[in-house]
Amino acid sequence: MFVYGSLLDPTALDALFDDFQQRVWPVTGQGFERVCNQRASWRATEADQQAVLNVVRADGTWCNGLVVTDIQRGELQAFKDREAGYRLREVPTTDLEQYAARDVDTTHLESTMPPIEEQDLVLTTTGTKVDHDIAPIPSYLDECLVGASQWGETFLADFEATTETNTETDLATYRTD
Repeated sequence: MFVYGSLLDPTALDALFDDFQQRVWPVTGQGFERVCNQRASWRATEADQQAVLNVVRADGTWCNGLVVTDIQRGELQAFKDREAGYRLREVPTTDLEQYAARDVDTTHLESTMPPIEEQDLVLTTTGTKVDHDIAPIPSYLDECLVGASQWGETFLADFEATTETNTETDLATYRTD
């Protein structure tokens, strides 16, 4: 599973995936754009601040995230329940590039690298409730940024640079406005 938003937080991963520390690795997803344009399903919203993250296919783009390998049936169902409002789509393993260990903080991991290229299937979520006229939920973005920061400075900088806010600006610029 390629996760790219609030599930970057090790605490959130631990709630869904048993022994995630042995099955996760930071990656980039080539051909994916991360944008805050999905109407929230279960998070508290306020006025026009109703958007959470989504990824869409887009040539010449990329975003970072984590791949969780070897998903068990019960974990998949819990993931699908949590991610209501999204549909699953396949991610070719050739579109995933692992960060080098020197470029990420791996203190949350117990292994060096799960065999992503050996996975039969990698999936991600893409939104079914897209709305281009809503702004991000600030507390949700904070949660995502805290999660991204857990994987090191390079990962966090890449997350900020490759996250669009649905306001035609990247996340780093949006946060300083």
